[in-house]
Amino acid sequence: MTKEIILTGRQEQIRDLDMLPQWDRSLVDFRKYHQYVGQSGIRYEMTMQATRGCPYRCFYCDVQHLTPMHRRRSVESIFDEVKYLHGIGVRKSEFIDDAFNVNINAFKSFFRKVIDSGMDMNFYFQSGLRGDLLDKEAIDLMVEGGTKSMNLALESASPRLQKMMGKYLQIDRLRENLAYIVEKYPQIIVGLNAMHGFPTETEEEAQATVDFIMDIKWLHFAHLHNVRIFPNSRLEQVALENGVTKEEIEESLTLPYHIIPPTIKLDPDFSRKLRLSFVHRYVLSPKRLRHVLRHQLAVMNEEELIYKYRTIFPTHIETLDDILRLAKIKRDEIDISKMPKVDVPHITYPKRTQKAAEGALRILFLDASHFFSADRTNEINAVEPPLGGMAILSYLNEKFGDRIYGEIVKTGVDVDTMEELRARVQSFRPDFLMMRTLTYYKDFFVDVVAECRKLFPDVPIVAGGPHPTIDPEDCLYRAGVDVCVIGEGEIICGDLVGQTLEEGRFPDTEMLQNIKGIAFRSDRQVYPEVAVPNGKNATYARYPLWVRAGTEKAVSR
Repeated sequence: MTKEIILTGRQEQIRDLDMLPQWDRSLVDFRKYHQYVGQSGIRYEMTMQATRGCPYRCFYCDVQHLTPMHRRRSVESIFDEVKYLHGIGVRKSEFIDDAFNVNINAFKSFFRKVIDSGMDMNFYFQSGLRGDLLDKEAIDLMVEGGTKSMNLALESASPRLQKMMGKYLQIDRLRENLAYIVEKYPQIIVGLNAMHGFPTETEEEAQATVDFIMDIKWLHFAHLHNVRIFPNSRLEQVALENGVTKEEIEESLTLPYHIIPPTIKLDPDFSRKLRLSFVHRYVLSPKRLRHVLRHQLAVMNEEELIYKYRTIFPTHIETLDDILRLAKIKRDEIDISKMPKVDVPHITYPKRTQKAAEGALRILFLDASHFFSADRTNEINAVEPPLGGMAILSYLNEKFGDRIYGEIVKTGVDVDTMEELRARVQSFRPDFLMMRTLTYYKDFFVDVVAECRKLFPDVPIVAGGPHPTIDPEDCLYRAGVDVCVIGEGEIICGDLVGQTLEEGRFPDTEMLQNIKGIAFRSDRQVYPEVAVPNGKNATYARYPLWVRAGTEKAVSR
């Protein structure tokens, strides 16, 4: 049977981000999430997003599929959120932008406002800074304004590969900025990310990337990642044109990040020797470690320090002594008495006051982007709150009020076994399931969807996030979800919920074709009538749960 996927065209992105409601943080129980470190390796932080999208078109990145146009909130809007967080006792905030500093003047203006306010906020940038767009003034303002750590991206030191990948990084400018930061601000935890194994990359180009890193003597952390190829990316097209197979790409998607995937076509012996040389000559350099550890011990508590080093050595770092052993430092050679203790802030966590109104459409947001603890091996257990669900539910609550009632659940945190998941879904009794996942968790996502289907076979499942956006076929056919949201979620989910409330049933094929930004299967089946809150009894259409074999055929509108 032929697979047919109907794509309804792209929903225009939200241009004015200030029109969106501020995230309602009472929708998430942050007490649970603050038991874990976040992506920046810190606890008790609350994440912010100042911009969406990225104006660059790096061929390895999926951001251009999600939000191809770069937009930013006003400086006043960002600053108001910082003031709110500071007011409830938060002192640490991580930005998750893809390119916060594209507008360098607005970027500087934000930090000037923070400085002028006198707020004692600390900021962390695990990503989101374009290193060649910074200048000395911006760096100075960041540090004075409370920035404690930043990760910058090189990817490759080859001008040819920079052009091919579409990043067009000004390599010398990045080098100058890194040198300025590590020399003037050695207490700032600076990381640099690079990649190894691009299609057509030569051994000389790979070596040049490592040499670039080694020239910056005092980086706190440096990572040489294996290139990972995502489906439907421009990188996939380039890889297929240069001898990589679809099967190799599929195999690589769920491999641990430290394993060299079959998609890398450099000589395996060369790749291993290059990585070993990089680790021994730079990462494990006693001279470098002694220098950076002196500063790290002054600004990072033990938990944060262990997390950072585990990102490089996941199987070897459990204690501070393990780190000191790497640096060939004895405990009596250093003074750890001034090492910061874990500071538990007095946060007034927002309490949710909304109750489910009688007849409200019950929507369960399920974020399946974290394994259950029993299924994790040496994976670094950093947890990101379900930010997408929080953003969308904040928008839906503002739009529909008490006509809907939603809750947010994340696997591995709110529920930590399949039994707990089943119990939570059963107790909530959803009329509508909205789910999110990442490509790395796509097989786990299939299992989660299957469990939900067993419990509520006639409840529509809408999937969003990076994986459903870049590979809707996998989600629609293998996982068996009903609709994939392609890109930014607020408007699209608002249209789906609005149609459901208006018609008294989940939209049929004709209705779905008029909703921009979704993908769904054309081979719909009709199921028994079900009662939908705030609406009439109606025939409810959903899609078969089995995976049908056949050839791919996409129908675009």
